Amino acid sequence: MASSTGTLQQSVVARLERLPMTPYLWMLVLVAGGAWFVESLSIGATGVILPVLRPLWHLTAAQVGFLAVSSTVGVVVGLIPAGRIGDRIGRVRLLTYGILVYSGLTLLSSLSPNYTTLVVLRLLAGLGMGAVFPLPYSIVSEFVSRTRRTWLSGVLDACLSVGYFIAPLLGLLILPHVAPILSWRLFLVAAGLPLLYALVVRRVMPESPRWLWHMGRHHEALVAVDRIEERSRAYGPLPPVDLSGVDAPEPPRYSARDTVRRYAGATVVSAVGATGTFFMFYVVMTYMPTVFNQLGLSFATSLAFAALVTAAAIPGKLLNGYLSERWGRKMVFALFMGLAAASAVLFATAPSIGWRLADGMGMSFFGTGAFPGLKMYYAEQYPTGYRVTGASTVEAVSRTLGGIVGAALVPIAWHTMGLGSSFLIIAAVAVVSLTVVAFWGRETRGMTLERIEQQYLGRSLAKTPSAAANS
Repeated sequence: MASSTGTLQQSVVARLERLPMTPYLWMLVLVAGGAWFVESLSIGATGVILPVLRPLWHLTAAQVGFLAVSSTVGVVVGLIPAGRIGDRIGRVRLLTYGILVYSGLTLLSSLSPNYTTLVVLRLLAGLGMGAVFPLPYSIVSEFVSRTRRTWLSGVLDACLSVGYFIAPLLGLLILPHVAPILSWRLFLVAAGLPLLYALVVRRVMPESPRWLWHMGRHHEALVAVDRIEERSRAYGPLPPVDLSGVDAPEPPRYSARDTVRRYAGATVVSAVGATGTFFMFYVVMTYMPTVFNQLGLSFATSLAFAALVTAAAIPGKLLNGYLSERWGRKMVFALFMGLAAASAVLFATAPSIGWRLADGMGMSFFGTGAFPGLKMYYAEQYPTGYRVTGASTVEAVSRTLGGIVGAALVPIAWHTMGLGSSFLIIAAVAVVSLTVVAFWGRETRGMTLERIEQQYLGRSLAKTPSAAANS
């Protein structure tokens, strides 16, 4: 019986792995990416309204820092429990609830009567953001083949950056043309309007067959694969199913404590790498409008420059996803973070605004652009039953260190040490993160999720050509 079940699981995996990138699969990827677009629009709202609220409410440097990281605090608080919920109730249901929470609270934030209320509402919105963050790449990793995971992760992350790019442009359309006391409120209303996207996700996105199988809902998993194949066949015949090189992992036979121990090394390496990346990301995403404004540019010009810096991440993420699939996750992450660190050093010493714009775009292109390979890397480290939990843990730790502690200290360091020294610290953190991943990370390129899981379970496997190519 166990052998028959294992063969059926191998069949489910092999049927998914051999699917070509039909318009139907592209639609699923873009719907998942749309959830990140909606989320990034909400997250980016805080950085856009900071230059308005700072003089309007007479905020201190510490208050600016707390407001800037308020959403991130909510993200961190919500990430780990949301991970377990996603692994228990399903990826699509949690994705839907998360969108409803953070978009609704972004709308509510527009009614904030004072600084404290706004901080609390942005923190609560972060709880919904935390539920959503690890889901798109966990979903896509379970739908597409091992040869396309990071490439499509680049597409997903590009959708995230499009939202960050649109946020300052939306601010440019609203904020300079409306009285400050009202403009930031109108902007938050616009940022929260994509609330209805949750209905699109619920209607269009199927649940992961791999997750359904893991939960023992075998019939539903088989039906889900049948439907995906049916939609894909509308665009042409499918390749034959090939079971060779596809493993059916045995159920883990170790305790929860053993589970933590087995994945502790992967979690630490991933979290250190992600901390450096998130630190640079939050600086670029949150503070660039304020940096350019404080350097003497008008508010409108500062928003335009921040939009250019944010937009540079879009081609960076697409390139990172493509190269990570060809060269490996570790090598490409080290390359991108090294160039991001160099850009931060150049930003610290730049002789003019023009050079600072170019160096800021370099930080965005390489630093924020490093996410696709990294995010798919740490999603790949964990088995199906713990994938969202593991990815959520990595994001919670790294966002705490890079997005809360690091980002909150930036305006204080800027005030006490100067702009140049602050960006040299950012560069140093990036170098530490790339070093840890390069030396202690474990390459996963070209391996099915099931083979990666088998290796963590400690079983000896005959190497298939795809696995041998990565040894």
